[in-house]
Formats: sequence, C-alpha cells, structure tokens
Amino acid sequence: MIDDHTAAGTMSGKQVEAICAMINDACNDDAKGLHSEKGRRRRERDAGIGSTRCYKQMRRLGKGSSGRVVMAQHRNTGQTVALKTIHARGGARRPNVGDLLKEACVLAACRGHPNLVGLHAIVRDPGTKQYCLVMDYVGPSLFHALDRHVEEHGRAFPEADVRRVMRQLLTGAAAMHERGIIHRDMKTANILIGEDGGVVKFCDYGLAMPTAKAEPPYGLAGTVPYMAPEMLLEKPEYDAAVDMWSLGCVMAEMLSGEELFSGEKTTGQVGKILDVLGAPGRKTWQHLESALRADEVRQWRARQREVRRRHDRLRELFPEELLSWHGFHVLKGLLTCNPSKRLTAAAALRCPWFKVDGPGTDDASGHGIGGTALARHTS
Repeated sequence: MIDDHTAAGTMSGKQVEAICAMINDACNDDAKGLHSEKGRRRRERDAGIGSTRCYKQMRRLGKGSSGRVVMAQHRNTGQTVALKTIHARGGARRPNVGDLLKEACVLAACRGHPNLVGLHAIVRDPGTKQYCLVMDYVGPSLFHALDRHVEEHGRAFPEADVRRVMRQLLTGAAAMHERGIIHRDMKTANILIGEDGGVVKFCDYGLAMPTAKAEPPYGLAGTVPYMAPEMLLEKPEYDAAVDMWSLGCVMAEMLSGEELFSGEKTTGQVGKILDVLGAPGRKTWQHLESALRADEVRQWRARQREVRRRHDRLRELFPEELLSWHGFHVLKGLLTCNPSKRLTAAAALRCPWFKVDGPGTDDASGHGIGGTALARHTS
C-alpha cells in the first residue's frame, strides 16, 4: 500500500498519521512488559505520534544523500537515541513521506535483533510538520573506526578483529534475509560499532527491499564499490546474494584499509572486478556477458589481452600473513561472481574460520571485541 501511494503521490495526511500510529503501536507491543496492565495503560497513553520536542538534540551523527541523523536524548527518560530526517529528492519541495514510512517498516521488522538497528517510534516536528525516525543509538561507523585505525597505526584491522566483526555482520544479515529483506547498501559507512567496540549493527535501510511483494525488474541500488556483478549489470531479478557480495567487499576493506573495487561510476566496474578475480568459468562468463553492452565486452577482452592476466589475484592481495586459509575461504566464497555459488550468510557462519575463537567469545554482548584494536578506535 505504501509503495502504491508513494508512486502515485496520493497519500493523504490522515493516511500517513494512521500508518505512523500503527507502526508506533507495533513497536510499543514489542517493548518489555507491555502485556501487563501497567504496560497496557502506557501503550494507550503513547498511542499516536509523538513530538520531536520530547528529545534534546545533541550532535550530528551523519548526513548522506537520503537524510540527516542526529544524536538525541529523551527529556523524560534520558535514553539516548538517533533521530533521522529524510531529504527531499528530485527537486521536490518536501521529502516524500512514503520513503520514510517504507524505511520505518523495515526498521520495525529488524527491531530486537542485536545486530540490526531497530525503530523506537516515528515522531513529528511540530514546527516543520516533518516526520522523523527514532532509532537505536549505537556509536560511530565502521568506516570512521577503520580510517582512524589506519591513520594511527598505518595498517588495517588484524584478522582476529575482522573475524569478530564478520560473525556479527553475517548473523545480522542472516536475520534480515530470514525476514525477507535485502539491504542493498551494505558498506562500512552503514555499519555501526558500539561505544565499547563490542556490538556491531547494520543501519540505514533507505534502499532496503522487502521481497514478499517485490516484482522484477528490481532496479539498480547501492554504492558502486560494493555492488555485486549482477547488480552492476542491471539484471532484472536478483536476491539476497547481492548483500553477501557487499559483505565480502566490507571484509576485504577491513583487512586492507581501502576499497577493493573503488569507483564512482558503474561503467567499467565489472572490468575492475574481473581484473582481480580473473576470467570466470564459461557458464558464469556467459551469464555475465549476456548483460554487458557490446562496448564493455570489447573493452574487457582488450584489457585481458593487454595485461595477459586471467588468473585470480585475490590471494595475492590477501596473502597468508594477512589472512589465514580458513579466512580466505570465507572471503573467496563471498566474492564469487556467480550468485548461485556465493556463500549465504548461514553457510558462511558454518565455516571453520568462525570456530577459531570458540562459541560465545564475540557475541553481541560485546565482550569479545572489547580491548582489541577495534574497541580502542570507536571513541
């Protein structure tokens, strides 16, 4: 319903208020103790849409193409949260509230999982009448933590920290995919780390796609250096495997300190991937080449003849002194051009690499990462 009204631009103010109230009520239902008599009275009291005036805004956390996020504190409870407002797009005077509601639905679906940022409520600014998302506050992004570590130490994270982060990310991705949601923009900037360097959570679901009612063509989405080959080639139908490719790129970035397939435009990006991973097998290559434009096919073949490099260079970039054999197996499994052969989140978590530390050593409680390089660079 939200998609239909958003596309047509026909959502009325009363419809928006009703949907917001429903989402808020669902969030309240999930809160602890709401099925008690006291909880029932609190739910009835809190029904509807709250005001941004209930929150004291403290500092800006981030600003991107889709919106602005600030750190805030609830004036009565003292709870620290993150408030997100979305930007107007395409020359519009006001933001499309449908975009905010779609993200709110995904946030509500992710609520309660330790590795997924969840929704607390939708509130409205009484002055501007704009709606805001009240979300979990976590801490700085993985992008900033990694950048600071490289600046201070001249190297990226050690394998042990990368493994601990990847376990949580794969756990979160598995939960998201089980809920029928594809994130479509997993990257270091959209991953948050708790203040103590412990818990790791995905955030920013602005491009997320619930698959239950989605119909192809799905459309291009994401950030170029993290896009899977099938996304770059604008395949009309793809699945959660695009997120797994992105996580492979995140893993590589944590190990090297830089993007593996850097680029700002989709043109030529597939060539960059194949320059590292080598020429794929015939079936995979036919699958990829079928979607390439003729000029891109010629450019790729010419580049291959020029450099005479058809083998996989991934291990050269991540040698054994940087990444163990078991760790490389995970990285290679995620960065597989054929989406049908790419590791799923659940399959990746079963790999021997994640058994090194033993169970429970780096769970979402944060005890496993505290005291490591990661923890020291999130403040």
